[in-house]
Parts: sequence; C-alpha cells; structure tokens
Amino acid sequence: MTKQYYDDFSKLPLSKMAQSITDMTFNFNETKVPVSHYKKQLSKGFEEMVEANVSVSLVATIFNTLQALQKESPKLFYQALLCLDTSVKPSSITSSQYQAMEFTWSQVELNKQKHILDKDYVQMFNQVEENGLTYYMNNQQEQDNE
Repeated sequence: MTKQYYDDFSKLPLSKMAQSITDMTFNFNETKVPVSHYKKQLSKGFEEMVEANVSVSLVATIFNTLQALQKESPKLFYQALLCLDTSVKPSSITSSQYQAMEFTWSQVELNKQKHILDKDYVQMFNQVEENGLTYYMNNQQEQDNE
C-alpha cells in the first residue's frame, strides 16, 4: 500500500499542520488564508467542535419529526405552527381563533403557498448560504446607507 500525504500530515506539529493547510488552500484558485486562521481552528477544544455536530443532530431529529407530521396532515401541522406563532393555546382556543385558523389554512391552500416561514427569512437563508455571511452583512449595511 502506498503512503498517503495524510500519514505524514497527521504527525505534524500544530504550526506545520496550519502551514500545510494554508498551502493546500492556496493551491485551490490561489486562495490565500493566513496560517493563524488554521492554527486557531486546529487549537479549538474537542467540546467546541462537537457542539456543532450535536446541534445538527438535534436539528435532524426535530426535522424528521416535523417532516413526518407535515406528511401525515399538512393542515394540522400548519395550524399547530400558526398557534405557536400567534401564542394561541389549542387547549383554550376560542371560536373566533378557530375560525381565523381555519380561514388562514384555506387561504394557504388556495394560494398554494410554497414556504411555511416568512419569505424574507427564506431569502436571507438562501443569500447567506450562497454568498456567505460577510457578503450578506456588508450588502445589508450598503442598503441601509442608501
């Protein structure tokens, strides 16, 4: 079996690892990232790195539950979210609130609304995902200054 770059890389001290990653990054479209950035990332505690993975796992669990509920009954799923958003407790719902909830669902169905969340937040997510947070924040500041 041939020796891989990783075999030597994993044995490097932190500063040389950071420099190696900087060099590899530069080899991708001559992208410059300072060694200090990678040194900082490699110095993070294990708990800090695991925290993001745990968070994503919890989101995945909640997502799977919500997705199953939505597939089972889109109407009841939407109405439950509406109750959350409007602070209406289903156990003490009034006739007028029920009427409003039913009508709101009928309008969602009539308009074949694609998104559950506010369109501005969906657009924000898409812009940050596509362009990065720094670009998005700079763009927002420019719009605020206009």
